[in-house]
Amino acid sequence: MTASTDSNGIGSPLTFGKNYAVLNLDFMNILFDIAKSAPEGQQFVSNCTRWVDAVHKKDARPLNIFTTLYFSTPSQAELPAGAPFTKLVNNFAQFDEHSPIVKVPSYLNVDDKDIVLQKIRWYGGAGNDLEGILKRNNIDTVIISGLSLSGAVMSTIYRLFDLDYTVYVISDNVLELPVPHHKQYSAVLLGSLMKKMNLPVITLEEALQALERS
Repeated sequence: MTASTDSNGIGSPLTFGKNYAVLNLDFMNILFDIAKSAPEGQQFVSNCTRWVDAVHKKDARPLNIFTTLYFSTPSQAELPAGAPFTKLVNNFAQFDEHSPIVKVPSYLNVDDKDIVLQKIRWYGGAGNDLEGILKRNNIDTVIISGLSLSGAVMSTIYRLFDLDYTVYVISDNVLELPVPHHKQYSAVLLGSLMKKMNLPVITLEEALQALERS
């Protein structure tokens, strides 16, 4: 990878440094199953599986964090009645912590070295200790994959940006839902907005190469 061929405009060779974390937002059965209903979503699932597998095979494995949206009771007590996010969730599914739909897909082979965090809003750190985990591990760089692009991904990018983290978004590893909306939304959010924020968007291949160097 050279500076002249990088899609992200970053000087070559790209590296994530020594204090980086991998953040996989809302890697949940229900969302991955929805994604797999369309060719673009199937490719997304394949890309994410390849990425997680590469992270797991890294000799000095980085902090690898998964988030999943769920609530402690079927009544979803963490959600205020009538709140905007409550209406959004209630129109989608019942996110009970004991339901298989909120689990990380088994084919991603999550193990005891990975961290799985419950979250209760769009932001990846809502209702959990994500920010504390990053701080205690002296993390300065976060590599993001996840869905949905306009929801969990963008919400988390904004928050980590405000906390002064270097954020990389893997373009092949994010997906808008419903899947037919992905091309339109990604063109704006990844193609324009990230550039205005001076945030690097990298391909899966670039991320895998950077992982090897880091």
